[in-house]
Amino acid sequence: MLKKFFLILIGAIFLCIGCGNDSSTESQKNYEATATAPSASVVSEPLQEEKPLEGKMICVDPGHCVAPEMGKGEREAISPLSTETKPKYVAGTSGANITEEQLNLAVGLQLKEALEAQGAEVVMTREVSEIAISNIERCKVAHEAGADVAIHIHADGNNDSSVHGISVLVPSGDLLGTPSITEESNRLGQLMVDAVAENTGAKNRGISPRTDMVAFNHSEIPTVLIEMGFLTNPEEEKLLETEEYQKKIVDGMVESIICWYSEKQNVPQKVF
Repeated sequence: MLKKFFLILIGAIFLCIGCGNDSSTESQKNYEATATAPSASVVSEPLQEEKPLEGKMICVDPGHCVAPEMGKGEREAISPLSTETKPKYVAGTSGANITEEQLNLAVGLQLKEALEAQGAEVVMTREVSEIAISNIERCKVAHEAGADVAIHIHADGNNDSSVHGISVLVPSGDLLGTPSITEESNRLGQLMVDAVAENTGAKNRGISPRTDMVAFNHSEIPTVLIEMGFLTNPEEEKLLETEEYQKKIVDGMVESIICWYSEKQNVPQKVF
C-alpha cells in the first residue's frame, strides 16, 4: 500500500513538471510573438498629395450650343448698362471636320477633369451640345454656384485661312456691370495666353480687351475667353482635332489658373 502511494506521488510530480514546461514554452512563444509584432501606433499614414486648387470654385463655359431656338431672332442686352442687344444663341465658326461648338465642349470637359484633379470644384454651363443657354444665363450659372472665376472656351475663324494662333479676350470698357473685375481678368488672360502658347507651340496673339462681350459685361467675377486657334486654318484645325493637342491646351490653362490663384494669395509657385 505504501509502495503504491509513492508511485502515485512520483507520477503526480512528473505530471506537474511536464505541465510547467509546456506553460513556460507557450509563454515564451507569446512573449516572442508580442515582441516581434509591429505596433499599430508606429505605422505612418500616407502623405496627402498637395492640391493647389483645393477649395476653389471655377466655372467652365464651353462656348455656343445647338438649340432649336437658334435663328428665331431672340436677343439679350449687351450690358446691364445698355439697351443695345445681341443674338442670344450663336452657332460659332467651323472647320472642314469639326464645329466650334463640338471642340469647345470636348476641351471644356477635359478642363473640368484636370481642374478637379488639382482639387477645384467645377461648375459647367453645359455638358451636352443640344441645350439653349444664352450668355447672360451662363453668367448666372457661375454666380449662383459661387464661382471665383469664369473661363469661356472658344475657337476662332477668319476669312483669311492663313491666319492662326491663340489669343485670350479680356473685359474692358464702360459697359462693364462690375468694373472691378478688369485687373484680375487681364492678369489671368496674360498668364493663360502665354502658358497655352508655350505648351502648344502656337503663335501667341496676346490678350485682346473687349467692350462688346455679353458674358464680360454681365459678369460679377473675373473672367476670360480663350480663342484656342483658328478652325478656318487647315493646319491648325488638324491640330485642334487631336486629343494630344487639346491636352496641351488644357495643361496650359490649368497651369495659368494655378499661377493666378497663387499670385492672388502670395503663395510661392510650385514648379511643374
